[in-house]
Amino acid sequence: MQFSTEDSGVGTFCLITLFKAVPGIGDSKKNFAAAWLTVVKEAVPVLKAPEMQPSNNPSDWAIEMGSAPFEKDGTKGVAVLVTVSGYGKMMNAMIITNSRAYESQITKFLESFSFAKPIAPAAVDGRIPNPAPDGTGDGYTFTTSNFDDGWNAAIKSDWVEVTKGDTKVLLHYGITITDEMRRDLSNSYWNQLAANKYRIKNLYQTNYSVLKDFPYYFVQADVTEKATGKDAFVSFQVIPKNGTAYCYEIVTPSKNSFSQQFPTMDKIETLSGYNRFAIAKSDLIGTWQAGSGAFTQYYFVSSGNYAGMNITVSNLKYVFVTNTNYRTEVKAVSNGTYASEKELGKYTVGNWDISTTDQNGKLSNFSAWFEATKGGRILHLLNKKYSSEHYQLGKDR
Repeated sequence: MQFSTEDSGVGTFCLITLFKAVPGIGDSKKNFAAAWLTVVKEAVPVLKAPEMQPSNNPSDWAIEMGSAPFEKDGTKGVAVLVTVSGYGKMMNAMIITNSRAYESQITKFLESFSFAKPIAPAAVDGRIPNPAPDGTGDGYTFTTSNFDDGWNAAIKSDWVEVTKGDTKVLLHYGITITDEMRRDLSNSYWNQLAANKYRIKNLYQTNYSVLKDFPYYFVQADVTEKATGKDAFVSFQVIPKNGTAYCYEIVTPSKNSFSQQFPTMDKIETLSGYNRFAIAKSDLIGTWQAGSGAFTQYYFVSSGNYAGMNITVSNLKYVFVTNTNYRTEVKAVSNGTYASEKELGKYTVGNWDISTTDQNGKLSNFSAWFEATKGGRILHLLNKKYSSEHYQLGKDR
């Protein structure tokens, strides 16, 4: 979730990004160090290591805060990271600003948060009650999809389960890659997400690297499923993208069955297309938004010398006000120059389509679907006429 403000008259801005809670990797200092690498350093070109504030480490929730400057053509800014750790989780807030004028608002915003101790479920006759079936409980209309090619998808609490015949695929939700995990992606995520479901009879450890932008991280094993007692062949692929690991766990009756269904490694990556669920009109009401940042460095072709950098930060909001009315808001800051644009009009919804008509009568037709994430959804809007116009929006409120 992103919050932004700016003063176009003097060219100042402030952007606060709140990140969803993820599993912690250790104590509060280790969590902060991991988040600094995967959140801050992938967002802005900081100039040095973070300057840390005194730790606020009570017995339950522990807070770490650090900051570092970034600079471009004499325009100075600062990136601040706040990491809250507790009960095996960590939550992060990143602040990017180029002015001290926002300090009081930032302080009030951060101090407005409170953190409660989780309440453990009560035991009944010595047993802990289970969550609702499938553990989804996300409040959306559709939790399953049936595809024309025979594959079926269902949302679970920690993955999307895709099945066809006697083949089962678990599309695990994305997990932030830490430095510790990065040392051995294949086995780290295999051990964390998959291995405890099976009695392993034979483990094949393989790291494929082919003519692509990134290598393949891959593990296979002959196993017996603990839940069913059945023998099976498991293939586990880790796909790293922008600091996040996407893990695909494929369970087939035999190695030969796997080879027939997935003759190439690329075939596995296409499984991500089954994390796709229909939309009901009632699911859309509220604010959906996406934020992005681009940092481009330039060099002179003739000499190779550094020629400067361009920083652009933008935010897009789709607000579905009622079942028929919508509005959009686009804000962007590029090297201190602020721009904004607004649109409003009417919209219609099909299970896999959204059409909008703005105040000037312009009609836009989108293919639309939900992608399931841990405890939520991402709204995809793909313009049917201009395929480069593809929005991925998270629910704000």
